[in-house]
Amino acid sequence: MNEPRQVLVGTMAAALIGACIGFLRYNLNPATIFMGDTGSLFIGFILAALAIKMRFLSNVPLVTWMVPLCVLAVPLFDTALVVVARLRRGVNPFTTAGKDHLSHRLHALGLTKREAVLTCYLLAGAFGMVGVYLTQATLIEAYVVAGAVGVAGIVGIVWLEYVCPSGMVRRRSQQSAISSQ
Repeated sequence: MNEPRQVLVGTMAAALIGACIGFLRYNLNPATIFMGDTGSLFIGFILAALAIKMRFLSNVPLVTWMVPLCVLAVPLFDTALVVVARLRRGVNPFTTAGKDHLSHRLHALGLTKREAVLTCYLLAGAFGMVGVYLTQATLIEAYVVAGAVGVAGIVGIVWLEYVCPSGMVRRRSQQSAISSQ
């Protein structure tokens, strides 16, 4: 057993999971508390540190660099979506607030707030499983999966920008109420 034990990485990941699950209990819809910028930045910092420190010695580095990207696919997609949307509108993507995040767009497309958030959770879990698969994938399999994920991300951004630009689509119930008047 020549693989180094990553006790500190595992401990930090377990502590982060415990804190997030404890917070999630109070943050489910209807939320009683909300996470602020500092909390989300801290979680992002810890996730980035974990992604840098993790080692998957069972596979080659040409494959394992993709694992953290898959695990963080939903936040990375959401960031790319917001940056593209705000640049298209001609506003600063880092200092302008808006309803152009993935969950807002899913809500604007007709999902309830809870369904939109659960859809994001489902996507995050699916991409996490893809990340687990990549730890054992061959070089060709890994790059095929990465290409498919990349193409799906680009198609998702283009589709959401076309169908629901910046969360502006009215919900189906609103559209039917307007058309019936």
